[in-house]
Amino acid sequence: MIEAERQMKVLNMMITAHSVLRDRYYRMSAIFENCLLVAAVILNALVFVDNKFITKFTMIAEDSQKLISGIASITVFTISVVLLQVKWKAKAENHLKAASQLFKLLQELREILQLVDSNEKNIQLTEFSIKYAQISSTLTQIPERKFNALKLIHYRKIELSKLIDKHPGSILLILKIRLFLSSFKEKRN
Repeated sequence: MIEAERQMKVLNMMITAHSVLRDRYYRMSAIFENCLLVAAVILNALVFVDNKFITKFTMIAEDSQKLISGIASITVFTISVVLLQVKWKAKAENHLKAASQLFKLLQELREILQLVDSNEKNIQLTEFSIKYAQISSTLTQIPERKFNALKLIHYRKIELSKLIDKHPGSILLILKIRLFLSSFKEKRN
């Protein structure tokens, strides 16, 4: 039973970690893809629209238009290369799949722990441990250098959740500030 509690704790933490990484990678992908789109639109506008028309409506001199189109073309090329190299969207998808599989495992473990029959519970816990190990070994890994920061985010999330339970109806920002300030107090045992 102690092992099941440990597995539940690890599952919760790993779901948070994969979810945070998923969101970060999606956000980075979206930022760069939108920058690429804006740069491409600017480049197309400067290349395919008459220079006199652009000068008339934007007050940008023709010489400046060439410079802007050059910068836009370099930006399009650079962002394209970066997106091809870092593959943020693929990383985000991998972490999405990992979080989903871990969430299914967590739900399964919760159902097993609710069983009353201890013999049946022990059999299912043993089977679950095998499944847990198999699935965990196939998931995309959390980068070692990011693990402790992600673990800290998870524990902050837990503490914030406790504060919300104690003070329902409070302003979230105030609770976050309170949690931040309480992190500087010494723990007394």
